[in-house]
Formats: sequence, structure tokens, C-alpha cells
Amino acid sequence: MWPLGLYWPYQKNSWGEEVSLRLSPDVERAYEQMKAFVETYLQPLEDQLPPFAQKLAPEKARDVRRALEAEGLVGWAVPKDLGGHGLGIPGLCAAREALAHTTLWSLSPVLGSEPPILLYQASPAQKEAFLLPTLKGERHGAFALTEPEAGSDAGSLSMEALPVEGGYLLTGTKVFISFVEESDYALVFARVPAKGVTLFLVDLPSPGLEIARIMETMGGARVARLEFQEVFVPTERRMGEEGEAFALAQHWFDVDRIALQPPICIGASHRALSLAAKMELLSDEEMGSWTLRLEAARALMYRAAQEAEEGRPVRHQAAMVKSFAVELALSLLDRALDLLGPQGYSQRFRIERYRRDIRRFAIAAGTLEIQNHIIARGLLKGYSRPLPGEVN
Repeated sequence: MWPLGLYWPYQKNSWGEEVSLRLSPDVERAYEQMKAFVETYLQPLEDQLPPFAQKLAPEKARDVRRALEAEGLVGWAVPKDLGGHGLGIPGLCAAREALAHTTLWSLSPVLGSEPPILLYQASPAQKEAFLLPTLKGERHGAFALTEPEAGSDAGSLSMEALPVEGGYLLTGTKVFISFVEESDYALVFARVPAKGVTLFLVDLPSPGLEIARIMETMGGARVARLEFQEVFVPTERRMGEEGEAFALAQHWFDVDRIALQPPICIGASHRALSLAAKMELLSDEEMGSWTLRLEAARALMYRAAQEAEEGRPVRHQAAMVKSFAVELALSLLDRALDLLGPQGYSQRFRIERYRRDIRRFAIAAGTLEIQNHIIARGLLKGYSRPLPGEVN
């Protein structure tokens, strides 16, 4: 419908420096290669995705992973010395934007092709045990942060990690944890007495760890409640020092808010808008208005991605990207449903599936209200850094 490249070459960043907003040829190539794969290989499989599930039959899921690997379409942000493309956060955004042109974007084998950036901060032994197998698609990880009384206020975590000889005993509850059924380890946040919140790598399953409940959602996601009862975790599975979990994870939270949800929102919006244009459902004025908002979302995302790649603090920018892109996608998908009428409400054009899956983005990984609070706080306090222990 329109090329990936942004239309203005330079703009000032948050520090008044001129930065190029033209994506590199390698990043643009990543988008085009992934989009071609999506259109020729993944879109024809959409009928095989159950209406309320995020998984294909096991053999078909393995076929998807093998096909991605065969085409060289994994590891976009993975450093070259670890076998990846080394395109960083902008490359990851481009690949995921293209991937969102199919409702299969949420398949765990696809998501598992890019490990959590937190694992790059792991010790050499932890990288050998977790990062490298994840890069190869041999292991998958879940992210266990949320608790019954600690959602957006992650600083209120109460799960205890009691130091004992050789390690820690973890006791407490985690809720709304995604991809537990597909994962064989989890990144778990727990509080060490008198030290603070600490990050652990926990095998799934582990003695004392129970998947107490699997909850269905309005989209395809299945989320779990995990009960930890004195789950032993050896000291060598602790990431960083005691009390340093949020210091380690803050950059990951920010990058996720740039590269996890927004490119999916933008790609899904692009597909819905293309469909509406093809069916001549929009006036020129409305088409221009949606196109303007979509290009603004992309500009926000790629600018923030480039600054994050340069190692700059992007908390404020990440909140703007997430808030704007998610609100745009929800509004545009709603409008597409209206324009398509009964066909939009049906499963024929995939719009209802996108709408159900993307609705959780307004809640997960920090609500939109939290994002807008961060934006206001940044404007009022000069892009201030988070306080110790502050996450959202």
C-alpha cells in the first residue's frame, strides 16, 4: 500500500540532536522479506488457527519454525556473533510489523525466535543454558511478574525469595502469565528480604511449582496462575545481584513497549486499512485521516527504536509509542468492523480476530492509563528517570 521508509530524513531527538529517520536498507529488506513470507506461507494457514487459540497443531507449528529458519527470517535483533542478523531494535520492529499482516503473528514458535533481551545480561553459564537454546528454538521462556495484588504497581510484589544454603526458596503466586504451556523456563521476579526484588531463572516444571489454573481470554491467549511453594532455585540461576531486578529489567520494559505491541498494532492496522481501501469503503478524506495517523505511529515507533538501539533512555518515548499505536489499532479495527458490517463481525476477513487479540494490549505490559501518566510525568519533569523500584 505504501513503502516502509519514512518520508522525512531528519528530525531532532529528545536532546536536540538531529537523527536520521530513514531506515537502513537492511531494515527495509527485513520488512519486505518477512512480508513476502507472510503473504505466501502464513496467510494461507490462517484457517487452521482455531478461533480462540494461539497455537496450531504441533507438527504444523514445527513446520512454521523450520520454514522461518530456512528463509533466514529469525533472529533479527540477535547480534551477529550469536548467529543473528544484528539489525537491532529497528530491525525487530520492521520484522514484527510485517509479521502482523497475518493473524498467526501470535504463534509462540514465531515469538520464540527473538529471546528476551534480558537474557543478554545473563552470566556466561546462564547464556549457555537459556539464551543459546532459545535462539535455536529449542527452549521457550515465560515472563512471571504480575501478582494478584501487583499489576501495574509492580513495586508492590510480595513473592518471597528466602535465602537458604546454595540458593533460594520462592513462595508466592503469579497470575496472568502467558505462554506457560509452551515454555520450559520462566523469568521470575521475587523479593529477597531486606534486599529487594530480584530476578531468577526458574525451570518449568520445578518441584513445588504448580500451574494452578489456565484461563481462557476473549482473544486467543491462554494465561496461567502459578503457585510457588518453597521452590528451590540455585544461586547460579539468580540474574544479577539481589535487589537489582528492576535495574536490569527497566530497559527491557521500555524496549518491549516499543518493539512488542506497537509493530503488531501498526501491521494489523495497515492490513485492515488496505482491505477497506480495496473494497472502496472509505472516502478520500477518511482514508487520508487514517493514513496520517498510521504514519505518525510508525514515525514514533522507529524514532524510539533507533534511540533505544543507541542506548538512550526511552521510557517517555516508549510510553508514547505504545499508547498511540494501541489506541490507533483499536479505533481503526472498530471502524473496519463497522464498515464491513456482518462480514466484518464474521471470521471471513480476520478483523474480529485482530480486534480480540489486540484488545489486551491496552492492559498488558502497562495499561494505557499508566502510559499516559508516564508521558505527562516526563513532560513535567524533563524526561525524568524512573525512581528506584519503579517499573511502569
